[in-house]
Amino acid sequence: MANTIIHIQVLSRAGEDDILLSWQHRTSQVDALYQWNGTGWTLLQALQGTSLIYDSCTLQGRVYWADGKNPIQVWKPDSDEICEVTDAPVVQYLVTYQGRIVGGGDARTEAEVIADSQIWPADSNRDRVVYCEPLDDTLWSPNNFIDANIGTGEVISGLGINSITSATRGAQTQLVVFKPTAILVNDGTLNAAEQRLAVVSIALGCPGYHSIVNTPFGLMFASKNTICLMDTSGKEPNQVGFFISPEMALVQSAMQKWHAAVFHENTYKMSISNDSATVNNEEWWLDLKPQIFPQEQNWYGPHTGDQILQYAIFNGVLVGAQMETDDMWRLDVEGSYGSMTAPSTPRTQVMTWPRFQVDNIKRGFVDAYGFRGITDVAGALTFTETISLNQGASTTTVSFVTPVDDSIYNVTRPFRKMKYDGQVSISHSSANDLEIQSVYLRAKQSRRQSEHLEGGSQTRS
Repeated sequence: MANTIIHIQVLSRAGEDDILLSWQHRTSQVDALYQWNGTGWTLLQALQGTSLIYDSCTLQGRVYWADGKNPIQVWKPDSDEICEVTDAPVVQYLVTYQGRIVGGGDARTEAEVIADSQIWPADSNRDRVVYCEPLDDTLWSPNNFIDANIGTGEVISGLGINSITSATRGAQTQLVVFKPTAILVNDGTLNAAEQRLAVVSIALGCPGYHSIVNTPFGLMFASKNTICLMDTSGKEPNQVGFFISPEMALVQSAMQKWHAAVFHENTYKMSISNDSATVNNEEWWLDLKPQIFPQEQNWYGPHTGDQILQYAIFNGVLVGAQMETDDMWRLDVEGSYGSMTAPSTPRTQVMTWPRFQVDNIKRGFVDAYGFRGITDVAGALTFTETISLNQGASTTTVSFVTPVDDSIYNVTRPFRKMKYDGQVSISHSSANDLEIQSVYLRAKQSRRQSEHLEGGSQTRS
């Protein structure tokens, strides 16, 4: 019997170890809830559906989850009790907001809503956000809802809390409602007079709810063709993923809902699939530390070999669930260079810099590039350099071997013909770290001879 993880949730407890839960699909059986025991999974309870999609949140030391087909469920670890929340609605996505359980979306069909003795579409939550009373998960007033129908025909695809912190309880927070190509925000206190729902975008959205992440710089998420950073001003989100947009545009539409991300060590780490894959097989990192220089957007990747369904911080360590398995992995382990698909083989590590060009020269060319770096390898290390010139019109690949007796190296690569712009990628496949400290350019101003049409004098510029 093969199990596959479909969702994970960490329950953090003050003064105690974290608890890691997973919702898993099981072959020829209903789905089930499991708890990590240190070496594997312990079954907690069989669930009510088969091959469902799960989302979860925590409140007051309890774990709540939704599956889009049945009312919200809760696990109470103190009493080891699993039950249906009293009078809870059917929703697909959950967050904790202002001391309430907030849900939205609905995976039920018209026939399933009618079978639940409800009215279609009035009793479906596909376009509606519902919430309980503060700190009381048993009180779900029929008036506690927000209509999220904006006439586009799309349904809710995820919920987020924008707090401009790495947590979901900042001084200023917004409830964010996502659709695949639309974003709505709710300001103010739920059920209060100042509550309002505003449409932030009808072009950007989020099809993959596992990619929604709080950071100190704003709420980040994967849209269809880019990565977005959203503040609380109510304006259109900033598209910080322009550099990797060509990669994201290749993701098959069926795989966009499985985009996954985490905020870890001041970095937004994201897992996506390439254009032909049916699992997430590329990882991209955005270094958020240079926010004091907002013009710098440092993307690293693609890192290949891992198949990350979802990330989590478990007992202070970054972990990931491997897609289409029930395996959990500790990620970013110092001194470990393998991958999920080949643990004993060092993966190819790639660093690609943004495309450069000659600045502040009216007519000029780049005639060489270079880089400085450090390696901790005792012997020589071979790596590959690739330079793409003139907007990709030509590409050159060369190899470089670091000095055996010198950990600091400096390389300059002249071009046969001077170019206007270029983009450098450096990669290696050894079980060692390679530190590139800087990439630099050498540019020359061009000279042009001009002749006066009415005379023979000549000038140079």
